[in-house]
Amino acid sequence: MLTSTGLHAATTVVLTAGTNVPRLCEPLSADLAIAASPATLARVTAPAGLVKTIVAHPDFEVREVREGDLLMVVPHVEGTTALERSAQDAFQRMKAAFQGSDQCRLLGYHTGRRPMPAHGPVIGYATHDRSVYVAVMHSAITLGPTVGRLIADELVTGRPASELHRCRPRAH
Repeated sequence: MLTSTGLHAATTVVLTAGTNVPRLCEPLSADLAIAASPATLARVTAPAGLVKTIVAHPDFEVREVREGDLLMVVPHVEGTTALERSAQDAFQRMKAAFQGSDQCRLLGYHTGRRPMPAHGPVIGYATHDRSVYVAVMHSAITLGPTVGRLIADELVTGRPASELHRCRPRAH
């Protein structure tokens, strides 16, 4: 494989670059229908244990990523001022929902692009010669550890994981 740092010998290249996987695979004859969807996430500092799991509420979604550090989904809107207001509003709704949230602070927010595969997760060999393996899914944060274990087992043993059967890319 030829990269910006030079040539690297490999029998299989694993691509997990989310919304960039289709572009990286353009020279191949793989059908990778992956769209990009904007998503805004906010970082919040909070008392440890304030949020113990993923909390999905009609007004916000939040989870603790490490002790005292929360990640909150912010409704995405276009425009800097509107996005700042959206982040502040979601933060205030989250604070109102939890006792002991008076110490919470909104650290910042960022909009990125989530991969949205048209037919669900795309996981498997993208070429007939098995030289390119792709792994793209919208739910990577939640399912990443399990899918990573299944992929590693496939790559090491050569045995396809039955759990990933419906996720295979369509190679031409």
